[in-house]
Amino acid sequence: MKPENLNSFNTLSNLVAKDSNLIVQSTRMDFETNTYVSELWRMSKGNWRKFKSGNNNFSNPKFAKKTNDIFYVKTHRSAEDKSKSKKASSTIEMQSGRSVSSVFEIEGSVNNYLLSNNEKFLYVITSEWSEEFKNIESKDSEPMYYENLPFRFDTRGIIYNKRGNIYKVNLQTGKSEKVVNGDKHNIISIDSLVENNGVLTFSYDKHNSKGTMLEERIGSLKNKKIVDIFTKGMMGNLFYYEGELHAVGLRNRFEWPTNTTILKFSQSGKVSFKYRLFDRNIVKAEVHKSILYFLYEDSGKTLLRNGTEKVDLIDENITIKDFALSDESTYVIANSFSNPDEVYELIDGELNKISKANDFFVKNIKTRDCVYERIDTGKSEIDTWGIFVGKDKPTILNIHGGPASQYGFTFFDEFQTYASAGFNVIACNPRGSAGRGHEFLRDVCGNKWGVNDMHDVLTSFKKMKKVMGVDNKKDGIMGGSYGGFMTSWIISHNPNAFKSAIVERALLNWETMVGTSDIGIGFPEMYLLDDMSKNINLYRKKSPITYASNIKTPTLIVHSQEDYRCPIEQAEQLFSNLKKRGVKAAMLRFPGESHELSRSGTPVHRKQRFDHIIRWHKKHLV
Repeated sequence: MKPENLNSFNTLSNLVAKDSNLIVQSTRMDFETNTYVSELWRMSKGNWRKFKSGNNNFSNPKFAKKTNDIFYVKTHRSAEDKSKSKKASSTIEMQSGRSVSSVFEIEGSVNNYLLSNNEKFLYVITSEWSEEFKNIESKDSEPMYYENLPFRFDTRGIIYNKRGNIYKVNLQTGKSEKVVNGDKHNIISIDSLVENNGVLTFSYDKHNSKGTMLEERIGSLKNKKIVDIFTKGMMGNLFYYEGELHAVGLRNRFEWPTNTTILKFSQSGKVSFKYRLFDRNIVKAEVHKSILYFLYEDSGKTLLRNGTEKVDLIDENITIKDFALSDESTYVIANSFSNPDEVYELIDGELNKISKANDFFVKNIKTRDCVYERIDTGKSEIDTWGIFVGKDKPTILNIHGGPASQYGFTFFDEFQTYASAGFNVIACNPRGSAGRGHEFLRDVCGNKWGVNDMHDVLTSFKKMKKVMGVDNKKDGIMGGSYGGFMTSWIISHNPNAFKSAIVERALLNWETMVGTSDIGIGFPEMYLLDDMSKNINLYRKKSPITYASNIKTPTLIVHSQEDYRCPIEQAEQLFSNLKKRGVKAAMLRFPGESHELSRSGTPVHRKQRFDHIIRWHKKHLV
């Protein structure tokens, strides 16, 4: 797979089912228009047919249960919609047979929507300008006046002037009313929404009383007033099971890092664990016919479990991204290390492929499978993956972000692209990663930060090279976000270990990140276990910038101009240090991109990023 093949595969999401009918969202890159094309495909009687979308993106499909109606969100994707002269809007379309009608339109974005239990109404979650800001003509030149932090949030942009609302849309009359007014309640955004016995319950965030961070809450709408059920956690994916409200998340945001799990709420708001002893990260849950199902991460896999009967529906080396349940069967979107997304029907624990979304890609683009080992580092057992290209080829060590995330048996364009460029690839899940339980996640906190994880990364890398039989000693290292931290940490503590390095969207200085990151108040304390004002020496001791003068490795620094998670000042500090000392270094900065450039940046920028990365490693390793 080469950088120019990025537009050759489809990413699937938002799978829904009704009887034997399926709808799935398919998204691909379009280099020509530099946009993402999102389409809907419906399977009926075993045949797939695409919705005619023209110059629009279709997303978030839903079936009505009592009728044959289908709903979805429509947005424009043409280049002209990005101009300041045209106001962006989102529309919810309803398809009844061959007839399609617009049932709701908003200047702003539709984040989600819910069909009422009696199917007479839609409840629509929107993100819009605040009332005092929406009528300002020159929004880009208006000075920003804000009193709370964060005033911006990565991928969401500036948030102090945005509000989350809920509209109730009458499907018979077409009239809508705002039932949750984000301006009135200072709601920044609304995530998840459920209806039970005519009462709406939703998760939302607003600034805390100190104005220092966003506080996630769960509230119910009663007599046009919001009655808060819970105010201290981090949670979404609300659902009712056995008559009680549940959510996926954390009881307290400062419990992080730990597993997100399923929580149960009593009518009084008391919260308890649904699966106290299930020591894995739960990412999505859904109830069908009184049975609770959920996706969870485990040692590089993401699997589907019947939580009611406490059994896995499948146990293979795969990543299940989404699932849909009907009275007839269970369907999943899944991928593996060398094969991108497809829709499968689960039959007796086996995957039966029923889509052809990436048949062209698989037939025409070469991908490689992995070598997998759980490596004993002497202090831990670490899941490690490699792609073997040749014993005489140089090797690139990849380090994931988070650190509470995981590499695994997942189709990852990065690994395939580097292998096709002629590099052996090695990656692992060191302590601090997801998929191995609570203690594993927390084994990098406090003074362990940069100690346990560096040991795991370097030891598993060296041992995996031996497993793969690689003789070439020219090694490169790279990573983004936390992976960028670890890359710069390793090359500053082991100056002669690598011949090439790429530090991307990195955390490099805890001290300045506290005041500039969108999560600067809170996140550092969660991992370092101390407040900077009380222990600034710890913050400096655990910052790669403190040891940057030890770096000799040729280093490319990649960063996005509008990265609010790890602001670009982090990269600028490292670049100035390296250039001042004469180290071979370059900086690649992308305008208009966020922390998520490598995953959801504009297609042209994503290709350019790959081109630069490959060029840099080849220059110093080949």
